[in-house]
Amino acid sequence: QRKPGGEMAEVSADAALVAAIVDSGVDMFAFDWDMTITSVHCYNSRVQPEDVPGRWTSDIPDAEDFASVLNAIQAAGRHWCIVTFGQKDVVQAYLQQLGFEEDHCLICSPLGPGERYSQAKAPPKDKNDMLVDVVRLKGLPALDRLVLFDDDGRNVMAAQGAGFRAVTVDPGRGMSAPLFLEYLQRG
Repeated sequence: QRKPGGEMAEVSADAALVAAIVDSGVDMFAFDWDMTITSVHCYNSRVQPEDVPGRWTSDIPDAEDFASVLNAIQAAGRHWCIVTFGQKDVVQAYLQQLGFEEDHCLICSPLGPGERYSQAKAPPKDKNDMLVDVVRLKGLPALDRLVLFDDDGRNVMAAQGAGFRAVTVDPGRGMSAPLFLEYLQRG
């Protein structure tokens, strides 16, 4: 017995999401992490992988909905990745809580596990080198087959200037399915 607006509505919402992804002309969806997916800046807050199990539900707005976006991207035969200036092992810990194992996640970061920026190692000026690496790795036919979702307008402008599609997102709101669709229309 199904409740009104229950399982069938969820299936059609997922089908609509998959259809929008297919119709977008995008092959790779690149998400910034801190303040794009999360409501906190994990790197600046010094979140460690072992901290994530106790805090992930409060740090990722609409966490299950974000996981459904990632699953819909995969169901549409497209790819997703995380491009961050933060620590890859911290992002992986969050993704694991969302049900995505390490061997199914592409996370790009200039930092190694536990590494931090210092006078000897500054963050890159933008994410373009990481985005080019993703395009090459996935064999995308053109830069505009990738869209970057980022809360930092400087990264978005740099990506657009290099030929990528890119959208500035509202910082800290997360990536629910309705927000994803709204941002996708902008990009």
